[in-house]
Amino acid sequence: MFLIGKGRYRVLELGNELQPGEIFGELALLTPSYNRTQSVECIESGHVLTLPYDEVRALYFENPEFGFYFLQLASGRLLETIARAEEMLDAERAAGALGQAT
Repeated sequence: MFLIGKGRYRVLELGNELQPGEIFGELALLTPSYNRTQSVECIESGHVLTLPYDEVRALYFENPEFGFYFLQLASGRLLETIARAEEMLDAERAAGALGQAT
């Protein structure tokens, strides 16, 4: 998991920017093989802190506030992914309906 100290970063698949203070890479910690779901690129020189899995796990169990924040962060990202997928599916269905109507 990563914490942005300074600089600007972009999630390539989404095109959205990450700012200092934001966390990314948390979903990989929840997958069986630590699979990444997206890629991040640096768009303005900066500094990123790394939190290894063992430290995140210890924080999760030792600090209930962090544990709850982590759960909210991960579930929020998953809900965003579902919403994006539904929007893409709706757009594809609308494009297919337009193609059939002409």
